Amino acid sequence: MNARIKAEVQRRGITRLCHFTPSRNLGQIVIGNVGILATQKLKDDERSIYAPTDLARLDGLADHICCTIEYPNAWYFDKARAKEVLFKDWVVLLIDPKYLWVKGTRFSSRNAAAAFGADVAEGEAAFQKMFADRTVGAYGKTFVRSVQRLDSCPTDEQAEVLVPDTISIADIIGVAVQSDAQARNEMVRIQLLKVPQPVQDRLRFVIAPDLFDKYQLSSSLKLGRRPEEKPFDEALLQ
Repeated sequence: MNARIKAEVQRRGITRLCHFTPSRNLGQIVIGNVGILATQKLKDDERSIYAPTDLARLDGLADHICCTIEYPNAWYFDKARAKEVLFKDWVVLLIDPKYLWVKGTRFSSRNAAAAFGADVAEGEAAFQKMFADRTVGAYGKTFVRSVQRLDSCPTDEQAEVLVPDTISIADIIGVAVQSDAQARNEMVRIQLLKVPQPVQDRLRFVIAPDLFDKYQLSSSLKLGRRPEEKPFDEALLQ
């Protein structure tokens, strides 16, 4: 455990990591009571069902899981969803931030795939670099950290965290969706898959449409505003 990173996470008020995935993967993630697996860890038969978001993994770290701090990388999220023709629903999994200070977690102050992962590194210096006053991102653009920016958010919205191997299902602290209707659909699917009741009880659905709108999310973060999120009212299932 890296105690210095843990202390900085707490000082900045970082509450979560985010990992987005097609909603059809959600059942596979929870039904085995295992959690999120790195692409390399998925068996061939699992990969035929579970759809990894980025099989190419230009960062060279197929044994790690791509995440972001506090909010999803809305720009890459938009590209990933555009490639999905048949299954349009996606979810953003909200994850306990403790993975930021575990051994083997790596950090990139920009999209990790840039220059085949040249910016990716482990340790406190790499973590702190994500919050630098200035950082160079996609297309050579320099991002300047404004005074309004939330302390919990990296300077470049595409900055990534790469978590080794597995994220436990117990550490999925929320599932963000676009609407009440989608939350209902996801919960019904999980019930039909006969996911164990204790797992169902732990899943907390959050309605957060701005997380699925790259322009709205980016605008809010630039102004230092947290996008609106509300817990799903399970009474709507009745």
